[in-house]
Amino acid sequence: MKAAFGVVAQAATLTLHAARPAAGALLFTTIFGCSTETRAPATPAAAPAAPAAASSGVVGAASAPVTEQAPSELAATRVDPRKVPVPSADAPSRGPVDAPVTVQVFSDFECPFCAMAAPVVRELEGEFGGSIRVVWRNLPLPMHPHAALAAVTGLEVYAERGGAAFWRFHDSTFAAQRGGLDAKTLEKLAVDAGADPKRYHEALEKHVHDAKVQADLDAGDAAGINGTPAFFINSYFAVGALPYPEMRAIVVQALREAKR
Repeated sequence: MKAAFGVVAQAATLTLHAARPAAGALLFTTIFGCSTETRAPATPAAAPAAPAAASSGVVGAASAPVTEQAPSELAATRVDPRKVPVPSADAPSRGPVDAPVTVQVFSDFECPFCAMAAPVVRELEGEFGGSIRVVWRNLPLPMHPHAALAAVTGLEVYAERGGAAFWRFHDSTFAAQRGGLDAKTLEKLAVDAGADPKRYHEALEKHVHDAKVQADLDAGDAAGINGTPAFFINSYFAVGALPYPEMRAIVVQALREAKR
């Protein structure tokens, strides 16, 4: 197993305070996420763009290529659709391929804020049903020693047993996070999800899934992502463990635009 993939950066856990206009007043919301940078993001110079970039929670939001101002109440930045990462056809996903809204989740199995965001995404699926498709993208951060192993473990479960098994592994891995993820724990979670132990070890020894994880990391780098969890909801970009109402508002806006 390689020690790390292509992420070269220091890492820090951030608690970010973002200003957002509401009913003529300033509100402050705390957004949590793990970052590959120790510095806080710079505030965009242009005043009109500040509410959307700041409210997105961070790190990466200011660097995303903005083409049009997002509605000021959204905790997201609208980006050039040409800059939105395109997931591979065999990425773990849930929901119709032709759903009007695609939610790409760039996540790290060892990130506590990704664990906080996971049930929010599940709630979105419950409310919007076939109107959204959720796509998993691996973004293991160097600050998390077992994140890369968890990423390839999840992909092996997916390769062996399909989407339902992957999402069982996804849920159980986040649930086991507090107890600590290590090689033994991840193997047990993989086997519990249906993976064959022999095939699992062979996949790790041969680095079968490393290239797929690296492809997600490269896509994240190209898109300006440097924190987890990060989301592309169609062409809206958000970072951090956002509360359900804020995530829902982004999906509603993306769905509204997709139906025009």
